[in-house]
Amino acid sequence: MKVQFTFRKIEATDALKDHVTKRTEKFQKFVTYPMEIHVFLGVEKEYHCAEITCRAEHHEMVAVAKTSDLYESIDLASRKIETQLKKQREKRKGHTAAHLITRDKAGRLGADVAADLPHQGKRKISR
Repeated sequence: MKVQFTFRKIEATDALKDHVTKRTEKFQKFVTYPMEIHVFLGVEKEYHCAEITCRAEHHEMVAVAKTSDLYESIDLASRKIETQLKKQREKRKGHTAAHLITRDKAGRLGADVAADLPHQGKRKISR
C-alpha cells in the first residue's frame, strides 16, 4: 500500500502523517489487492479539509470531509472510505453464487422445500 501526501496551505508534520498512516492501514483488511492512496490535507477559510482518494483494482473511491478540526476531518474521510470498501467487498462476495447454487439444487429438493427458496415464489420447480 502506497500513501502519498499533499498539503495545501498547511505545514507538513510527522504527527499528521502518522495519524493518516494509522487510519489508512485499516483499509488493508478489506482488500487483498494492492492499492494506492493519495491524501490531500488543507485549510479553506475556517474549515480544515481532508480528501482521501483510494485507487484499487479499476476502482477509484473518493471521500471528502470538512470540519473545524483537521484530525476529525481525517477520521471522517477514512470512515467514508472504509464504508465504500466494505460495500465493494460485499458486492464481490458470493451473493450471485448463492442464487446459482440454490437454483441448481432446487430440483433435487423436496416439493415443499422449493416454495421456501428465496426469489423462487410459489411455482413448482421440475427437473
